[in-house]
Amino acid sequence: MVLHTLHARHGGACRTGALQRSLPGISKKMLTQTLRDMEKMGLISRHVQSNIPPAVEYRLTGLGVRFVEPVELLYAWGRDNPDALDQLGTRSTSRRS
Repeated sequence: MVLHTLHARHGGACRTGALQRSLPGISKKMLTQTLRDMEKMGLISRHVQSNIPPAVEYRLTGLGVRFVEPVELLYAWGRDNPDALDQLGTRSTSRRS
């Protein structure tokens, strides 16, 4: 969802707060952890702007742009096939109820 939102809603670059507002239900801690992991994988880059107070912007890297293509295909499939997703149900190991 982070890659999709960064790509589709923000044109590949976005400040942290705007990104969090675009992802309802995600905590600041989970978003920060996800962004750090994606940065380590080379999917996004972190840019600190020299404003006061400093602002942080995340941008898709070349690898991130290439990676988001199949993610977008899966996202579109899920949007077009909600009945199939409903049929999946929950796994016995799932924490969701």
